[in-house]
Amino acid sequence: MAAHSVSEQLPKSGWFNQWWLSLAYHHKWAESLLYMMFFSGILLWDRVGVTWQVERWLLLAHMLVGATLFSLIVGAFWGAHRRLIVKSNKPFLRQTGTLIEWLLIACSLSGFYLIFYGNTGNPLGVVMQNIHFYSSWLLAPLVFRHAMRWSVLNLSKFFK
Repeated sequence: MAAHSVSEQLPKSGWFNQWWLSLAYHHKWAESLLYMMFFSGILLWDRVGVTWQVERWLLLAHMLVGATLFSLIVGAFWGAHRRLIVKSNKPFLRQTGTLIEWLLIACSLSGFYLIFYGNTGNPLGVVMQNIHFYSSWLLAPLVFRHAMRWSVLNLSKFFK
C-alpha cells in the first residue's frame, strides 16, 4: 500500500515545473491587474481632478497593489512567459514581448522609487515620475496589442 501511494506522487520539481510551464499561458490575472493599475494611475493624474479624499485612498491602493499583488502575479507570469518570448517563431510577438519587458522594468523600478522616496520635486524625483507615467502609457496599449486575440479586453469573443 505504501509503495503504491509513493509511486502516484509526482516529485515536487515535476509538479512545480508543470505548473510553471502552464503559468506562461494563464495571463488573465496579470493582464487584468496591469489594466487596473493603469486605470488607477490615470485617476491619480492631476488633469483628471479627483478630490483629495478619493485620491489619497486611491494612491494608497495603487501603491499597495503595485508593490504586492502586481509584483507577485505579473512577476510570476513574466518569469514563466519569458521562454515564450525567447523561443517564439513570430517576430511580432518576440519584438512586442521584449519591448513589454523593458517597459515593465522601467515602470516597476520607477514605481518602487516613488513608493520609497516619492517625487520630492528634485530632478531625480521628476524624472522617475515621468518614467513611471509615460512607460505606463506605452505599456497598457502594447500589452493589449501583444495579446489581442487572447486579451481580457477582447469583447469580440462574447459576440460570436
